[in-house]
Amino acid sequence: MPVPTLLELAESGAHFGHHKSMVYPKAQGYIYSIKNNVALINLEQTQDAISRAQKVIGGALANNQTVLFVGTKRSTREATKAVAESVNSPYITERWYGGTLTNFSTMLGNIKKMNEIEAFLATEAASKLTKKDRLVKENQFKRLHRFLGGLAKVTKLPDLIVLATASNDNIAIQEANQLSIPVLAITDTDINPAKITYPIPANDDAPRAVELILRAIVEMPAGEKIPSTKSQIPNKGEEVEEITKEEKPKKVTKAKVATKPKAEKKPAKKVVAKKEKK
Repeated sequence: MPVPTLLELAESGAHFGHHKSMVYPKAQGYIYSIKNNVALINLEQTQDAISRAQKVIGGALANNQTVLFVGTKRSTREATKAVAESVNSPYITERWYGGTLTNFSTMLGNIKKMNEIEAFLATEAASKLTKKDRLVKENQFKRLHRFLGGLAKVTKLPDLIVLATASNDNIAIQEANQLSIPVLAITDTDINPAKITYPIPANDDAPRAVELILRAIVEMPAGEKIPSTKSQIPNKGEEVEEITKEEKPKKVTKAKVATKPKAEKKPAKKVVAKKEKK
């Protein structure tokens, strides 16, 4: 996927920043103008940052380095997961636990525990457990997999961290800076870009803009659909439609049968009434 055009970025809402009173002083260099007290981001600089990010991520993946994608904001979770999986990289989308990087040995222990439980549940020994004991194991695995499922194959500290929204994962930035791990992130006008190694100035509150930029930096084809929970709704709708189609003919036929006797009885009553009067 090439670098998005200015029109594509503008249509996604990438140019909208925060109120001028919330603009971080070091982020003023990314502002094109102030309109109605709202800072507007210079999208030409956004394009340059995306082009640089493509080279950084491309080089890291070519050298078999670990690139960790992080997007814990609810509106960007599915996009972050899909982009990470497209390049076979680890990801965190539910929650960033404090000490994920600075206390990495403990994190590795939890990942190992999750993998061991998953392997155990697939054995014959697990099928022989009592219903209660098996349920306890399954609940442990579900909880660990929810938060650490994207890190199942991680064995060492990441070489690069990509943040979908810098404003939502300040702890991740602090830990990365403490360990001198480069950070690539979408930064809004209220974020200090000095803490980000490769900042991409854009509106990180617009899901369309975040998804567009994430796709672009890993050159993910725009035609590929990102799976989400909403995709399950059409399946339920199809079942409802099939039921209603079968029920509608029955209702129509009942209505026709009900109206026919009424139409035949009305004329008969009128005729009898006339004869009685005579």
